Amino acid sequence: MIKSAKKKGKINKKGDILSIIVLIAVIMVVVLFFAGFQYAFNEVTEKMTGLDITVFGRNVTTTADDTFGKINSAMAGLRWVALAIFVAMVLAIFISSFLVKAHPVFFIVYILMTVVAVIFAVPVSNTYETLLSSGPLAGTLMSYGAMNYILLHLPMVIAVVGIAGAIFLFIGVTVDRDVGGSII
Repeated sequence: MIKSAKKKGKINKKGDILSIIVLIAVIMVVVLFFAGFQYAFNEVTEKMTGLDITVFGRNVTTTADDTFGKINSAMAGLRWVALAIFVAMVLAIFISSFLVKAHPVFFIVYILMTVVAVIFAVPVSNTYETLLSSGPLAGTLMSYGAMNYILLHLPMVIAVVGIAGAIFLFIGVTVDRDVGGSII
């Protein structure tokens, strides 16, 4: 089926309307995974550096500082990786919305899915705020500055991304007579 569509120069693509909901879930999971990983690694490092024993003629504290200590400082880059994943996913939504050949009626469907995504983003944002204010990950999550802003204002961010994606979907309508969404 895809081979025959490629021969004609068309691929049977539909707009990925659910990509905004996927964005919400992926960003929340990525930030929590990175923060949990960072927190666990810091805990292990603290326990290892607190040991005052010698193994094979080498002090465990010194070894932990030389190995885990360097990794802990490098893990600060996970904050930027989380932000890069968010930006890449938003750009992917914009690009796919622009490149997909869709009927203009999908503009309204896309806006309705954006409303559903905004409603879905509210409890996600509230949950993140609860995790940020209490619990073992609170200290680690506080260091995720840009992602904190994005996740705390997630409904507004999703509304902007969704509306911009819908505009790109409408702008991207091509002038191809054989496609259902053609203007001419």
